[in-house]
Amino acid sequence: MRKLRVSHPRLGEGVILETRHRGQECLVKFQNGLTLWVKRKFLTFVSHLRTVESKKTRYPFAPSILPLKPRDNQGREVIEAFRMGIVPQPWVKGWTVGRAEEVAQIKTWLHDQTSGTLVIKGEYGAGKTHLLEYVFYKALELNYAVARVSIDPVSAHLAFPKRIYSGLTQSLRVPASQKELDFREVLVLLAQADVLSDHKILGPFLKALKEGQVTTPMWHWIEGFDTSFSKWGGLYDHTTAANIYCYILSGLSYALVEIMDINGLILLFDEAESSRIYRYTYEWLRGINFLRALILVANDEPDLIEEKVVKTETCYQGERTNLIYSGLRPLPYVYRLPTYLKVVFAVTPDVSLERLTAEYNIYTIDLEPLHPQLLEHFFYRFVELYRRVYGLTLSSVEKKEIFSLIQQYAFISTRLFIKAMVECLDFKRFYPHKTVKQLIKG
Repeated sequence: MRKLRVSHPRLGEGVILETRHRGQECLVKFQNGLTLWVKRKFLTFVSHLRTVESKKTRYPFAPSILPLKPRDNQGREVIEAFRMGIVPQPWVKGWTVGRAEEVAQIKTWLHDQTSGTLVIKGEYGAGKTHLLEYVFYKALELNYAVARVSIDPVSAHLAFPKRIYSGLTQSLRVPASQKELDFREVLVLLAQADVLSDHKILGPFLKALKEGQVTTPMWHWIEGFDTSFSKWGGLYDHTTAANIYCYILSGLSYALVEIMDINGLILLFDEAESSRIYRYTYEWLRGINFLRALILVANDEPDLIEEKVVKTETCYQGERTNLIYSGLRPLPYVYRLPTYLKVVFAVTPDVSLERLTAEYNIYTIDLEPLHPQLLEHFFYRFVELYRRVYGLTLSSVEKKEIFSLIQQYAFISTRLFIKAMVECLDFKRFYPHKTVKQLIKG
């Protein structure tokens, strides 16, 4: 059978073997050999992968080894993605419904070279992740390099820039003539172009790469993973190291434009508000520092090139920006200007983050709940897709009953509405003689 192929910001790509807790957690076999339970919200749908073996997946109503052979493989992938709340990236454009104004704003921002930061703001389940996927898709179409990461209070907190950086290196995609290039493929091309020779970090790595001397520990070093390699200086997992990773990313962005004729590098941050969850107050402050730094770098702030770094009682800071620098490696936040870097943050309403957006006059999109008529249009369109894939035919009365049942979830979040929609159709497919009322009773 076909299994869902997904991507994790830190662990890379893999296939889903099993789910639990109503699809909220997925057992993923990653290409690096690890097999782990991962929260569904940190996974991004990539594409299908044909496999020989089949395992059971626990769904609310029936096993995942489906009795009907799908008639439409692409449609099957869309359905499976919606089932787990994952946005079907290859078809995100076709399934972006009722967001014409927001899509127009995104396109305007992508074409605006003077605006470096975009904030997509909305309540949980409002569709922020979906719009981030749209930005990812549209940016690649417009010849931008794109990378994304989901902020997590444990494994990818904004207070620890190295963890964010490693997620970005693993998810980087750069448009090319025949395919999308990943981080390693891009560095191989840049090494042949003799670029960034004066970059303190990328320079020596690219030189060694051109000479065929790069080892696996060296790759892990430049990708931001744990390694004992430190010949070219440490890439620290410190809360004060934001300058190091902004310096690398700005250098990469500059090289992509100058050498590969890319329009720039766009970094996508999902659930940025998760940084409000922290163990110590300094983690929150360092997370805000990294957030401010990304905004200033994307806005081509000249102070980042010119300012002096001074030692205070607690840390090293820039005289003009007050940004925190690594005392072990006080590199500038930017390699050169312009950086050609853009950043996008998806957040729930938050007072602290709103202060930042106001301070730097950031382009903001406020997501409102979808209108009931748009949800109804979405539902009937999905019912038709489901019929085409699995042959399920519903009467007009059954469609109205199901929509009436799941419409209540739309007031909570669009995500819950979509998941309820898939589960109801699954129920009717496996138990065609039962009514919607029986579904409600469980």
